[in-house]
Amino acid sequence: MAKKLLLGCVALVAFLLIFATTRPDNFRVERSIVIKADPARIYALLNDFS
Repeated sequence: MAKKLLLGCVALVAFLLIFATTRPDNFRVERSIVIKADPARIYALLNDFS
């Protein structure tokens, strides 16, 4: 029983490693939002982070 469990765990890890090698090396995350306000007011807030 313990051998089957260990073999299953090894097979699962091997599958995950093989799957990970087929994935792209990089990825990108983007967010966007629409703000209903005057652009000058928004620029003033984003231009000065202090």
